[in-house]
Amino acid sequence: MLRKTYLATLALLLGLYSTSSSAQIFDLTFTPSTGVPPAVTAAINAEIQTAENEINDGLPNASNPDRLMEGMANSSVMAGKGIGSDYASNMSVLLLGAGVGVGADLEKNEEADTDLSGVGVQGGLILGTNLAWMDTKSILGLETDKLNVYVNFFTYSTEKVTGDTDASIDMSSYGVHFSYNLVKPKGNVLLGWGGVKVHWGYEYNKTNLKFNSSITENISTTDVSGTYSADVEASPYATIDVATHSIPLEISTSVQFLYFVSLYGGLGADYNSGSATGKGDLNSTPAALNCTAGACPGGATSGTITTSANIDGKGKALPITTRGFAGVQLNLPFIRVFVQADKAFGNELVGATAGVRLVF
Repeated sequence: MLRKTYLATLALLLGLYSTSSSAQIFDLTFTPSTGVPPAVTAAINAEIQTAENEINDGLPNASNPDRLMEGMANSSVMAGKGIGSDYASNMSVLLLGAGVGVGADLEKNEEADTDLSGVGVQGGLILGTNLAWMDTKSILGLETDKLNVYVNFFTYSTEKVTGDTDASIDMSSYGVHFSYNLVKPKGNVLLGWGGVKVHWGYEYNKTNLKFNSSITENISTTDVSGTYSADVEASPYATIDVATHSIPLEISTSVQFLYFVSLYGGLGADYNSGSATGKGDLNSTPAALNCTAGACPGGATSGTITTSANIDGKGKALPITTRGFAGVQLNLPFIRVFVQADKAFGNELVGATAGVRLVF
């Protein structure tokens, strides 16, 4: 199930900014020689546009690389929320679980004509324990039977080949979280209030995206003045490296009714650092447009086709984010299944998390 989720997210990442507009990662430019008929120039430019679309198929649009990188960094932060914490499982001794989170920057990118400005994904395996088993009854003034500690970690990689494009994603995450029952729970499993909990910790998320391809594009047209042709050969590549750190401070509460269902929610503030960096190139040399079998008014070499890449950029994560979150949890004997949504205040950053946990 997790593998299918990551593959689906990878497909989203690869197609997030893919459009047929001119603001693509890889661009081709035709410079005609003096005397080349306007009709030939127009026909070659049309062929170039077709070739550009084929080269960029499945790759992100990059009309504003820095904005894309900023969105990727902030989405990485949001993807980690809820993976390494727990809000309503009522752990007594031990917790084991797994989850996956997705973050997105939903601010519309006007330049790229897309509804998203970034996306991120992370996973995590979580291990938690209540510290009541310790010999001491308090740590730094905190009662150990009210104090829970969790550690989470994950690493994953996958690859997707589409035609001549080879794309891969490598991700890793780890973190540590603490929660403390500031106000003790009340009620029972049929109808209970989870009290008030305070949560804090540290989260690290890292994602590396790579795109590699090998292309040979023939660009040609025939006019009364001659036959024009050029072979554009290139080995395009693009990489996006994202690494973010986040220190969350949260307060939450929950209600449980009929044993099987818990609802929880809260507020959070995060101190964030880290960035996303993008690089790309076509690895190509200028191609000559040759004219044969005609008058060739521009000469035997009637122009050149040059290539360029447009993904180099860097964006930093917002240093401070505030957000609200809410979730629903299905309670089964020793098993908890949950989904959670996070929404940052003052911007369009959102996150969603789902997971399953064994609780003792």
